[in-house]
Amino acid sequence: MSFQLSSKDIHLVDGHILTASCENGGGWHDATLDLDGFVGNKDGEFDVHSANFSHSAESISIIVGQDKVTLVASLRKWDGSLNSTKHLDLSKYIVNDSGTLRSVVHTPSAIATLVALLGGVHHHPSA
Repeated sequence: MSFQLSSKDIHLVDGHILTASCENGGGWHDATLDLDGFVGNKDGEFDVHSANFSHSAESISIIVGQDKVTLVASLRKWDGSLNSTKHLDLSKYIVNDSGTLRSVVHTPSAIATLVALLGGVHHHPSA
């Protein structure tokens, strides 16, 4: 389910902190999610498997619609030029998890952390 259907007062702080009041079954809970943690900039395009898009973006905003929340920004390309305005549907990548905003994107750093927590990757020789 898209997070905006169970959230209200959705807005952006400092160009990369998504803030909302999220339903948690018994009421509403103020929640935040740092979009820089999973949204990056790859040569002027949003990249949800990267990080720190706001470091190379201008005119950052969000559009809150009935069916989606869209991140909007002009992103720098590798050559330093500014790409035209780009849009990213955040509703595809964020959920309201019992009053907490959570990304459902598996970034390389998140996968590395998970592997470390599980004790590494073990290879078993075939029989």
